[in-house]
Amino acid sequence: MKQIVIIFSLFIVSQLTAQSDTSKYYNHLIFRETPYSKTEGRIQLTEDESKNTNHFKLSYDASDRLILIEYLYKNNLIELNRSGLLDGKRALAPKTKIKYIDNLEIRTFYDLEGKSTTNGMGVYKEVYSYDKKGKRISLKFYDKNEKPINNSWKIFEYNWKHIDTNTVLETRKNISGANVFMRPYYKFYNVLYKFNDNGILLSMNNVDENLSLINDESGIAIDKAIYDEDNNLVSFKFYDAENKPVIGSFLGTAGGFATYDKQGNCLKYATINLDGNYMVDKRNNSAYSSYTFDTTGNLVERSNYDTNRKILKRRGVTRVKYSYNKDNPLKLLKTEYHHSISNTTIKDSVFTKLNTKIEKEKLVEDYNQLLETLEKHPSQFQFTNKASYTNLVNTQRDKLKDSMTIQEFYQIVAPIVTSLGCLHTRIVDNQFFRTPYKYWLPILVWFENDKMYAINNCVENTEMNVGSEILEINGIAAEEIYNTLKTTISADAFNANFYRADLNVNFLYYYHTYFGFNSAYKIKFKPYNSKREITTTFFIDEPRPSYKAKLVNTPRLSLDVKKENNTAIIRIKNFSYFPRGRQNIDFFKEKIDTYIKTIKEENIEKVVFDLRGNRGGNPECTNHILSYIINKELNFYEDNALNKRRNRPSTVTPKENNISDKNIFIFTSGRSASATAQMLAVIKHNKLATILGEESGGTYSTHPGRVLKPLKNSKLTLQLGTERESVNVPQLDLTKGIVPDKKITITLDDILNNNDVLLNYIFNH
Repeated sequence: MKQIVIIFSLFIVSQLTAQSDTSKYYNHLIFRETPYSKTEGRIQLTEDESKNTNHFKLSYDASDRLILIEYLYKNNLIELNRSGLLDGKRALAPKTKIKYIDNLEIRTFYDLEGKSTTNGMGVYKEVYSYDKKGKRISLKFYDKNEKPINNSWKIFEYNWKHIDTNTVLETRKNISGANVFMRPYYKFYNVLYKFNDNGILLSMNNVDENLSLINDESGIAIDKAIYDEDNNLVSFKFYDAENKPVIGSFLGTAGGFATYDKQGNCLKYATINLDGNYMVDKRNNSAYSSYTFDTTGNLVERSNYDTNRKILKRRGVTRVKYSYNKDNPLKLLKTEYHHSISNTTIKDSVFTKLNTKIEKEKLVEDYNQLLETLEKHPSQFQFTNKASYTNLVNTQRDKLKDSMTIQEFYQIVAPIVTSLGCLHTRIVDNQFFRTPYKYWLPILVWFENDKMYAINNCVENTEMNVGSEILEINGIAAEEIYNTLKTTISADAFNANFYRADLNVNFLYYYHTYFGFNSAYKIKFKPYNSKREITTTFFIDEPRPSYKAKLVNTPRLSLDVKKENNTAIIRIKNFSYFPRGRQNIDFFKEKIDTYIKTIKEENIEKVVFDLRGNRGGNPECTNHILSYIINKELNFYEDNALNKRRNRPSTVTPKENNISDKNIFIFTSGRSASATAQMLAVIKHNKLATILGEESGGTYSTHPGRVLKPLKNSKLTLQLGTERESVNVPQLDLTKGIVPDKKITITLDDILNNNDVLLNYIFNH
């Protein structure tokens, strides 16, 4: 019996241990400006992912209270300085234990051998006090003999008063009971901290006894922080008591920014002036610091630079390198101090290849090959007259030089190809797709009223916010860039809507293919809703956020049911579903069949087919959709010899379970073209649905393209339109896109505010 009791007791203990043994793994910790903030991780890892990288392990008890913080590599404690800059580790040690007694939280600290030690602020013990609501109200520090002690900022006690849900007032005292600044060098006295709903610090504010903003001795009152989606601290700015940007603080700058890699390692920490460009801070006497990490997460190199990106010497040292044992990254083998500045210039193989010249004789051969190919177009002069075309050909031929790069040759021939006014007759330089992202401009743009706006903020300059107007790139005005690139875009009937819409999606391709790649891009811009003009330079060899990560990776085909609005939205990015491939025509049809079944089962009354940006594809896709929104057979293609020769069905038959009785809407944009535009034409002509949005970029007639062999020497790829293909809509204008029943234009403000005006219209009507 005694043995059974013992076994049962062990079982209970093991169960309690299992419940409390909850651990989470992170690359880094969220930056903490005040010890009031919780210790939380950023960029979470699975346990398996954590095994081969430096990481923080956070352990919690059964009440979800943090009880242990460890910085580890393969279950071995490691030094915190390996994690780099801007981690929330300031008040930690390699191992930090936390226990709770009544209303107290007690933190103690341990070194690599598990021996008691001080944390990064020079104290052996931290004791937090909580009120009855479980909120932190104070923090005190103690030495190894349990005696009160000041931390390294000369603070013994923090006190916090809760103003509202997300606002806390902080005051501090030293061991003598005197009130002290937040740091000896940061002269904020009474600090009002403002947090978001997730507890992330938004700003710290220097206030008086009435909680009114007051400037410190450097002239600042507010320090505002901005984080990215991974909770990396990406920038901060200083403001005075009137909420105006100013230069001040212990840095003597207007703020700063940081860039990170995907693992959350801080690659650069920079300070800035009021224009968002580099500024030397008076504390470190440098404009920015650069950091390099290995794949394990170890800091392997650091250096400092001035505003001209020249490396600085600090105490005679230009850069510091750290070497670790390859077989055992736990071991730091050596620290190297470099005293000289390398003058070695390394040739960039990418630029070398891009700048390779082709002799004139070969260029003439390609030029003639192009002209011979265009002569095969079945309607070469449908939208341009022969005299104008001949004049353009002769003008461009005269521009051929003794030798030219592929980019220079493209500038000459692209306007000839696009002069036919045929969407499917195109010339493409595939060099762009083989050029690494680091060489690309890191901005996504939106053209509106002949102006160019940035819709992301991946340039290092903190003043280039989302919505900034781009005035110039490398000395070329935005309007000139727009008008130049239009001449390289193939569009049916020279549709202006298509030019703009395609540039809004493919600007980087068109820009770099025509204007080339550079090691630096000088950008003049005006911040959003500002008249101030600022010039900044983006250097390709500097770390910056990946703009590719900012793109919304939406699926090609999806259904979104909004029951509260009695609306179903079928989004179709393109109709490129053909007989072969994993997502082929059968896949498309099965998906649409499933969507329609769901709509009918849930008795949804409003059905939206969102075709914005859909450049077309297989007409079999469009006919499958039409079969669901018609209630009687209709003629689709014109009755002509071409369609008969292709043996394409000229009629579409309705499905038995069609939704023609629903309230059907079609969303369109200037980039809706080719097969999409033809379907829109049939819908409009037969009044099958309500079309909303912009005039389409395609017409009811098009020339489906086929890819030909590339030009012999430049390897530019050619696609040529085949015989004309038209749908049965005799009353529509061939020179225009499909005009919506209600024109609704998406503006820059809609994008910035994530406002889908088309959907809002549906929901409200």
